[in-house]
Parts: sequence; structure tokens; C-alpha cells
Amino acid sequence: MRLTSKYLAGLGVLVLACVSASYGQALNSNVANVNLNAVLNETLTVAAAPATVNFTLQPNGPSAGSSAVSITTNWALASTRTSVSLFAYFSSTTALTNGAGNNIPNSSVSGNPNGSGLQPFTTTNPFNGLATGLQIFSVPITAGNVNSTHSDSLALQIDTTGLGLPAGTYTGILNIEAQAL
Repeated sequence: MRLTSKYLAGLGVLVLACVSASYGQALNSNVANVNLNAVLNETLTVAAAPATVNFTLQPNGPSAGSSAVSITTNWALASTRTSVSLFAYFSSTTALTNGAGNNIPNSSVSGNPNGSGLQPFTTTNPFNGLATGLQIFSVPITAGNVNSTHSDSLALQIDTTGLGLPAGTYTGILNIEAQAL
């Protein structure tokens, strides 16, 4: 009987130890890792409205456009960029043409960016290297504006003084483009 009591007592301790271990101690798994990779690409976009500005030309004098162009420039840039600039420009020295050889040169078109006064489209622009442009803005890039928006207004005028144009419809395209350096 002595052996049995000892045996039972040992068995009781063993059962108690197993029950205590299963209820009192946490069992943790291995650690599974997931690598995260997120990319914010550089972007630089320009939106302009309206899509068409109309002019009722004077035979010999200045004519204002029907509405100013609203321009929104958005960017998300690398911290190595130093500036963002916006230009309006023509692809050639002819801003508008009637298709029959009668042209309005870019020097007869002026823009008034953000109410700063009329300026002719005669600045050399970085996109085609021609003196057919007008710089709208240039801002330095800092830690505070690597991701930003810039809103502008561009009023337009055509001056036909001295051009001797015949009556007709003259069309052209004004390009608006931003550059980050």
C-alpha cells in the first residue's frame, strides 16, 4: 500500500503540473515578418481652363481675351529639386494664323500673370529654346513645399497695331508647361 500511495501522490503532482502549465503559461509562436515598401513617385502636373479664349480683334489696336486662364500646378518632388517654374509659350514665332499666310506674331500677344502687368511673349522658354514665352512663376523648393499646389491667373491680349491684317479667323495654341529643376 505504501507503494501505491507514493505512486498516486506522484501521479497527482504530475497531473497538477500539467494542468497548471496548460492554463497558466502562454505558448508563443515564431515571429513571421512582412517587409513593407511604399513608393511616392515624383509628379508635376498643370491644368488650365478655359480650353479656349476668344478675341474680337481690333483692326489696329489691342484686344483683351474673353476670360483669364486659371492655371493650377501640382507637384510632389524629390528633396533634391531646387525650384519649380511655370511658363506659357508658343511653339513658333507665329502665335496665330489664318492659314492663308497672314499671321499674328508672338510679340503681338501679351499676358498679364496674376495682375502683375502686361508682358509680351518674348522670353526664351526652356522647352523649345525660342523667345516665344512668358514665365508665370518660379518658386524655390524647400522641405515645406516639396509636395504643393500653385494657382495662377493669366489674362491675355492681342495687339494688331501695324500688322495690317485682313478680316478673317485667326487661330493658335498657347502651351502652358511647368519645369522642376
